[in-house]
Amino acid sequence: MLKKYEAVCYEYLRPEEVKALREKCPVVYIVAGSLEWHGFQNPLGCDSLKAHAICCEAALRYGGVVLPTIYQGHMTFDKEPDRNWGPDGWEGYTVGYQKLETLETIVTDTARALVAAGWKVIVGVTGHDITPQRDALKRGIESAIEGTSCAGFAVKEGELHTPDDEIPLKMDHGAAWETSCMMYACPGRVDMDALRSRGLGPDDDVQIRDKFGMGGVNPLKQASAEMGRKIIERMAELIGTKALTALPPSA
Repeated sequence: MLKKYEAVCYEYLRPEEVKALREKCPVVYIVAGSLEWHGFQNPLGCDSLKAHAICCEAALRYGGVVLPTIYQGHMTFDKEPDRNWGPDGWEGYTVGYQKLETLETIVTDTARALVAAGWKVIVGVTGHDITPQRDALKRGIESAIEGTSCAGFAVKEGELHTPDDEIPLKMDHGAAWETSCMMYACPGRVDMDALRSRGLGPDDDVQIRDKFGMGGVNPLKQASAEMGRKIIERMAELIGTKALTALPPSA
């Protein structure tokens, strides 16, 4: 995690710091991701780490705080119980929830505590790019704010983004988008030589079910820390400004 993000991480803050941030902008971010394969080059917590960075960037720029990340994402072990996602020979590194109800219950109870504490906008952000996980966040938040003056929403980290000349990428699995985010947000935790040493070239195609287990644009071709900075800052802008528009007029 970048040092600057400590200023908006709930677990790092003293009570008077949280109080001041809440009075200034009562927005709080609930982050969810996963622990699973994201290529040989990336940390297993990639989904969670990049979504956390985006939320921290949003809080720094537009106000609010970020809760500790929920690392266990929804996984379909019920459909592939023996695979435990990963390319052949590299299965068994995933830790996640098989039932969406587990995640939804955690989010609901967390959001209820936040409502009781005086937060006015609750934002759920998932870096695990599956719609059911986003929807579980959404249901949990909506259940908690029902009948209150609070607002909230849930998004996948990149769903508000349309690829353009500056950021031609979209959310992927272990490929150029995610690797770029890791190169910026977690410097020193990405090892691109782990791909090169296994024979991947910059012009090779990558597929989610091949031996590298990545889906998207080849990271050797288009990933960089600078691209990661652009992605994190752009997604922070899109999500952070949406959070501000959700604030009640009196907040």
